[in-house]
Amino acid sequence: MSQRSEELSLGVLPADALKEVDALANPPDPFQSWAPVHEERMSELCTTKWPCEGTADGGETSFVIGTNPQVLGTGAAVVIRYGRNVLAECSENTALDDCDDNPLDEDIIDQILRRVQPNPGLRTIIKFQTLPDGSLDVENVGVESFHPDACVLPNPVSLPSVQMSSLRATHRLRQAPHILLVKPLSYPAVRVLKLCNGGSRVAEEIEFMSRLPEVDFLLRPTHLVLDEAGLCHGFLLDYHPASSLRITMDLLHPDAKPPVLPPSGVDQSSCWLAGIPTSVPWPVKLAWATDIAAAVAWLHARAIVWADLKTDNILLCTDGHCRLIDYCPGGWTPPWTPPEAQSPGWKGTTAGDVFALGLVLWCVAVEVGGGKREQEYVSPRLLWTEGIPSWFQSLASSCIEHEPGRRPSAHHVYTQLLYPPEETST
Repeated sequence: MSQRSEELSLGVLPADALKEVDALANPPDPFQSWAPVHEERMSELCTTKWPCEGTADGGETSFVIGTNPQVLGTGAAVVIRYGRNVLAECSENTALDDCDDNPLDEDIIDQILRRVQPNPGLRTIIKFQTLPDGSLDVENVGVESFHPDACVLPNPVSLPSVQMSSLRATHRLRQAPHILLVKPLSYPAVRVLKLCNGGSRVAEEIEFMSRLPEVDFLLRPTHLVLDEAGLCHGFLLDYHPASSLRITMDLLHPDAKPPVLPPSGVDQSSCWLAGIPTSVPWPVKLAWATDIAAAVAWLHARAIVWADLKTDNILLCTDGHCRLIDYCPGGWTPPWTPPEAQSPGWKGTTAGDVFALGLVLWCVAVEVGGGKREQEYVSPRLLWTEGIPSWFQSLASSCIEHEPGRRPSAHHVYTQLLYPPEETST
């Protein structure tokens, strides 16, 4: 580990702008990016069909009963499966032949549920067939996990745990429905719950993040979320109502369209960004940029290459500082990746992280959540607004050089931000 990592610190927020910073970090509507979770009695009936030579040869109707989305882990999932029947007139053929993909008749569902009692917290699989006398042949095939994305952590982690049943969901993040706001019954503070979600690598994230030491640049999980069987359903994070830097910037300028960045090498005179007013004082932006560069330099000092730095993964916290979230290596987002990322087998490099850092510095300076490149995987020409110091423009532009070897280190970027030269605006 490099000794330089011990010298890192957060940026310095200006004393004369603390009220403005507090208003941004603690917005009057703390749920502006969240949708309320409402109680439901029964989920919508869904149907799936399996075509065979142009006709549906089999299908299933699925739903959840006795559910309350506010109480996590409640309800019983039911899947009723059926095949095409030799009887012309029967409920399963009616469902299979329905052009609008309507599910089984609810009277048939009621008859089946009187024969098979679903298990709360589990998914019950049922098969049925209509017999020639009109009665139903119902078979309880078995049960499986109601939450197939839940996982067993292969290795122990140094985090406390809470029971999923002790959490009450209040809101879902609009951009990511698998992220919830929850109120634990044991204490009043609202927390963020990131649920295991299909391909998400929650188990890997938990193990990676829990191994890192406590540091002021990263937002770490506070608790594991387990069910009664010991399966992990996700983890809790402290709640910061301003949410991500992307959301913060988008809310500052809700009518602004994402800028389109031309390829590098275009005429410098055309590289000015119009129509976005300045809302955040420059010293605050400089402090945020320093926060972010310090975090990336801290990771690199530990030989950690992230590859997914972007404004979505930077949180504006209640103390007015920016911190990283979702910093487990393993994925990347094309609009934020360098030209070399299109090479087969590319998995991220420190120079690639610095490329993304340059784009993030530009976003902070011009107050946008993100931009688009005219040509993907081509280093763009950054477009600037008035009042941004020329040294900062040069620093951010150096981060997105086409050749990885010409980009500065994250620690160099951090040092330049912490000890800037005499600031002259252009």
